[in-house]
Amino acid sequence: MGWTSYNRQMPKKNEEVFVCSNCGTEYGKWQGRCDGCGEWNSLKQFKVSRSTTASSRKIVSGKIEVVNLAKIEKIGDNEMIYSSQIAELDRVLGKGIVRGSVILFAGEPGIGKSTLLTQSVGKIGGLYVAGEESGEQVLMRVKRVGVDATKIDVLETNDVDRVIDFLEQKKKDYKLVVVDSIQMMASGQIVGAAGSVSQIRESAFRLIEVAKRLKTTVVIIGHVTKTGDIAGPKLLEHMVDVVLSFEGEKNSEVRLVRAKKNRFGGVDEIGLFRMGAKGLEEIDGKINLADGEISRVGAVLSVVIEGNRPMLLEMQALVTESFGPSPKRVFRGIEFNRGQLLVAVLQKSLNVPLYKDDVYVTISGGISVRDPGLDLAVIAALYSSYENKAYGLVGKNRPVFVGEVSLLGGVRKANMQEKRQKEIERMGMEIVKIGDVRELKNLVI
Repeated sequence: MGWTSYNRQMPKKNEEVFVCSNCGTEYGKWQGRCDGCGEWNSLKQFKVSRSTTASSRKIVSGKIEVVNLAKIEKIGDNEMIYSSQIAELDRVLGKGIVRGSVILFAGEPGIGKSTLLTQSVGKIGGLYVAGEESGEQVLMRVKRVGVDATKIDVLETNDVDRVIDFLEQKKKDYKLVVVDSIQMMASGQIVGAAGSVSQIRESAFRLIEVAKRLKTTVVIIGHVTKTGDIAGPKLLEHMVDVVLSFEGEKNSEVRLVRAKKNRFGGVDEIGLFRMGAKGLEEIDGKINLADGEISRVGAVLSVVIEGNRPMLLEMQALVTESFGPSPKRVFRGIEFNRGQLLVAVLQKSLNVPLYKDDVYVTISGGISVRDPGLDLAVIAALYSSYENKAYGLVGKNRPVFVGEVSLLGGVRKANMQEKRQKEIERMGMEIVKIGDVRELKNLVI
């Protein structure tokens, strides 16, 4: 039972529509606020052909069949799911890659998306659709990471119609197809430049359609905007089966893969990599992102839990006098609203007048963390920077701050506190035991 094929004709009449760049909702005229997602000033004007939209395609496959789930032939997990040959990537995906699935793999430019996927397809074997590079450039990367070039076929094109036609010819059955990238793909059957909302939506739809029909896994590389969101309509993330985010600073060797959406598994695991001379190397086991053993002003240690893995990291903060009308608030690695809340708790609980200071907060290693157990470390780093004093050593080691902070300044145990405690003890360190952020006054020296 395959997917229905559609008759796509060249546009007969172009229409001007306004498309929300956040969710992809279309409107016949401009309006300030999108009714679909609530965003303001997100509507952009495009010329599209109604004859090529999914709602107007004519079904030409004939009789529609409905099959009861109990009658569908049972396929074993060994046939339906296969390994990416990269254990850290399999950890994030669940058991591995599901046949016929579509995975959106997004991250900052230069972070290593193409490198990681080249390593995977070089081990599994498959097709690499090079929309941004030439075959020679792909070969240079293949040689650098040290995978077998004979297992990779390269299709140099940014025409999604050519990609679909090539796959449908079935000259070779590919388990894995990598499309680099969706923002460079375009169809001649729809009006608009590559990267436009209409082209991204149509290209993604056609790739999803062929993946389901041919039971081929398609991995789509996606760009991100300066705010960290995936470029293109929000609808793109809803269409695919899995959304993976590749995070980390380009000047840091640590990389992190996180699942933002996964129809075949959970989204609570992460994959850890280290960028080396021969590509990305897996970090299996514990990871230490802390910088040195010397206690410094504005820098404290903490242990966070990502998935089931404890990570020792350093939280850094800088509080400085503001000379502008509105003090700056910059938070890297933690959610902005969470950072604002913690600044307010510190200001209220310890009578620290941060309303007239610029505040900068970052996590070493360039990773992003959503663990509320990092709250106390954020407040401790801010208070240290404001007082211009470091925290005293516990024995020969720096203290470790772990705890979730309430609006009233109380400190509660973090989730999986025992696991964090064991990791800290393994490193010969100790957790700071306080019940209220006001007790930080007694810890600075």
